[in-house]
Amino acid sequence: MKKNIFKRYIGKSILLLLCITVIIILLRSPLLAVGHISVSGNETLNKDEICSIAGIKDPVNIFAISTDNLQNRLENDLRIEKATVRRNFPNTALSIEIRERHPVATLQCSYGYVDIAQNDIIIHAYKNLHTVKIPLLTGTVLPDVYIGDIVTDETITKTVHYLSGLDNDTLAQIAELNIADPQNIIAYTSGGVKIKLGDLSLLEQEIKETTVFLHDLNGMNRPVDYVDFSYGAPVLKFKP
Repeated sequence: MKKNIFKRYIGKSILLLLCITVIIILLRSPLLAVGHISVSGNETLNKDEICSIAGIKDPVNIFAISTDNLQNRLENDLRIEKATVRRNFPNTALSIEIRERHPVATLQCSYGYVDIAQNDIIIHAYKNLHTVKIPLLTGTVLPDVYIGDIVTDETITKTVHYLSGLDNDTLAQIAELNIADPQNIIAYTSGGVKIKLGDLSLLEQEIKETTVFLHDLNGMNRPVDYVDFSYGAPVLKFKP
């Protein structure tokens, strides 16, 4: 009697184990790769690049992945500042929302040039200066730095934070910032107008004043030589 009970127990245990194994195999099987991948928030990275970074392909078996692992893989890429990965039911979709990390300034270093993002992290490095689409910081040269390094120089970080506070349209009008003298930082627009920023001690105020000034600049009837924000109120000087 006891022998029969033991045999039935063993048989049920084996059957349960087989069922669990089959379920696991099915859940991880490509046959269940029915979920599609949706990507949002991307600007420069396309869907294929994002999937490659995450290590997945479309369609995807949404039961065989870890959303936390995918998020970590994405955020380990310096081009991605924040990633959110979710399973969406009942349409069995995998939703990936990202916020890209954008460079706001280019700066010369000991071996070439680097691009610095909003959070002072170096995200690109190259030997020769390419077509600059973001402001070039002049007047200083970084020592040996590498992709992924955090810039700690106070003048550079203050300037990067100033640029990070500008909207895209305003940022696109600034071609260069000379930071040789930390007390007298000067920005130059693509049209050659000087913006005297002083030591950027009034950062938020100077971000607002720069935005307003560059918004109004094209509508001014006289050519502007410079604007000085280092005083209590902006001082505007026209060309003769």
